[in-house]
Amino acid sequence: MLFSIVVPVYNVEKYIEDCLESIIYQIDNEKNYEIILVDDGSTDRSGLICDEYQRRHPNFIMVYHNTNHGLLWTRRFGFKQAKGDYVINCDSDDLLEDEALVKLKKIVKKYKYPDIVIYNHNIYDGKNKTIAFKDIFTSNKDCIVEKKDVLKEFLCYHSIVSVCGKMIKRDCIDAEKKYQQFGRISTGEDTLQSIEFFSNAKTFVYLNETIYNYRCGSGMTGKFDENYYFTFKKIFEEIEKQSEKWEVSNFDELFAIKVLQTAGRAITQSRYNHWKFMREHIEYLGKIREDRMLQENTKYLDKVKDKLQKDHYILLKLLKYNLNVIIVLLLNMKNMTDKSRQ
Repeated sequence: MLFSIVVPVYNVEKYIEDCLESIIYQIDNEKNYEIILVDDGSTDRSGLICDEYQRRHPNFIMVYHNTNHGLLWTRRFGFKQAKGDYVINCDSDDLLEDEALVKLKKIVKKYKYPDIVIYNHNIYDGKNKTIAFKDIFTSNKDCIVEKKDVLKEFLCYHSIVSVCGKMIKRDCIDAEKKYQQFGRISTGEDTLQSIEFFSNAKTFVYLNETIYNYRCGSGMTGKFDENYYFTFKKIFEEIEKQSEKWEVSNFDELFAIKVLQTAGRAITQSRYNHWKFMREHIEYLGKIREDRMLQENTKYLDKVKDKLQKDHYILLKLLKYNLNVIIVLLLNMKNMTDKSRQ
């Protein structure tokens, strides 16, 4: 059985060696693994470091150098090169946990080669590790999970969104799918590709152990992306296309949770932008409020209140009644409070 480990690489000279060492030291038989390094036009020494590792391990490391296309394209390029029965994703600034590969090999044999194995991950700050999610589907060590339960978890929570939190049978990846309509999306690629994997898969296993270490500091916290909500809206349209195939009870309500959670994050993150004028911030909120998809799903706001962050619920309630000035004032107060604590 061959495992393909796909590692997209871009300007990570500080971290790439740690990433690769966390994988290589676990490889007990070179014939069972291939590491696919895809350099997305790095401008630092990342590409050279990849070449050096290939020189040391020519039997199982492959390196591809491309011009810069962004993470989505780069990961998809890696999928095209993969020859393994299973694909494991590892971002080049992250680490595999000790004995991860042994545990994954054992679990697929135990459950007769499921389509997808979902597992836990740590948040890692370079020194300390804190488990992000556990006991997602069971408190036991592992279990079979029904597809409908996987899809419900995916729609309601963030626990199984990351492509690096699952091992996928290569047959469940449509490597030729290009996602051209999304261009160089800067956020949401995990959600987009999880839709594909979950739609194509039939059998799922949950391994209630930590396999992956996600290095914190590179996410959306503290950043503002003006297109955040509308990028996810396009992704959610892909979920809507799958609604009949997925056969999930209460799909409309679960879908609303996904939309409302994202709108709440978009509103909250808008406080990180340096708005020149207050009216610009108000107009930005107005564009989100006027979106058809959000308006259609706001009717579920009170019903799914317990699935939303408290501050998101309050902000969405204010947005519903077009109280955008109050939202801006609240967000500005939050900024001032944070600044005074520094």
